Amino acid sequence: MPKVIELVNVPPTLTWEILEPLALTLLTAAACAILLAGGLTVAGRGRQTRGGLFTTGIASAITGLGALTFSLGNPFHLYMFMVSPSFSSWTTIGTFLLPVFLGLSLLALYLDSQGDGRARPVAGLAVLFALGVLTYASREIGYLQGRAMWHSKALPLGFVLAGLSGGTGLAALLCAFKRRSVPAWLLLVMSGASLCCAAAGFMLVPPSGYVLDDPAAWTALSLIGVAGGVLGLIGLKARGLVPLAGLAGYGAGLGFYIRLIFLGQSIPRNSFTAVDAQAVAHLVSAQSLLILAGSLVFLIGIGMVLGGLFSNVGMARREHSHG
Repeated sequence: MPKVIELVNVPPTLTWEILEPLALTLLTAAACAILLAGGLTVAGRGRQTRGGLFTTGIASAITGLGALTFSLGNPFHLYMFMVSPSFSSWTTIGTFLLPVFLGLSLLALYLDSQGDGRARPVAGLAVLFALGVLTYASREIGYLQGRAMWHSKALPLGFVLAGLSGGTGLAALLCAFKRRSVPAWLLLVMSGASLCCAAAGFMLVPPSGYVLDDPAAWTALSLIGVAGGVLGLIGLKARGLVPLAGLAGYGAGLGFYIRLIFLGQSIPRNSFTAVDAQAVAHLVSAQSLLILAGSLVFLIGIGMVLGGLFSNVGMARREHSHG
């Protein structure tokens, strides 16, 4: 990820796919959700909120791993990475980092739902691995120095902002589905991160002479971030808009990565070719839209199941201790 050959002035084949920005969106959203949940757990604050954030992070990590697996072209490739230990690249490191991160997050949620004091150190470890996931995600494309969009020193900060927007947006969306109130601070974080994603999106323009040098074609992706920020602020008073605000917050992070992946794969070439037209068409194709919709439904489904499961576990544990 991404599957490109670094050849100067040679148009690449059609490798732009929605799975790549989708995987980055979901994995960084998972990392940021666990960072917030782990921080609250260590501090002993916001019990209900941290449960929702843990659930969001786990559901997002599972869905993101699925997108990452299929983006490799053959799911068997992930198995080959797992059985061939190597730390030669960030791709191989990620195959070990992501499952451990997911396992620690599940364990932290389980212990916290039971009121077990061991939840704090486990949550602390999950936070460290969440930072590792953010590092992995930013370095996964950062080493391609030949791509004008992918070697900025500010790029890791963009991954954090996109992850915050996506993670808090998905958390707000899941809370709305569970009919739970969303803390005001969570909506404020989402609004701020969404607006930052929008601003970064407007600035993600290739240098003159690079293919896809047409900011107008990508403005809609940044406007999603603006919508997320505005709706999040309005949602502080009009709670009925929280689901829409959460969806826009998630879309803001996704829009950032779409621009980063698609524009980042541009090369020095003065004309918009048929290959580029096919790449853009693929982004709005029925297949891509179905993948986006299906992954969101899958994520929400996992989140609802996990939330109900661990809520029942905690309730049964408390009833047993009182009995």
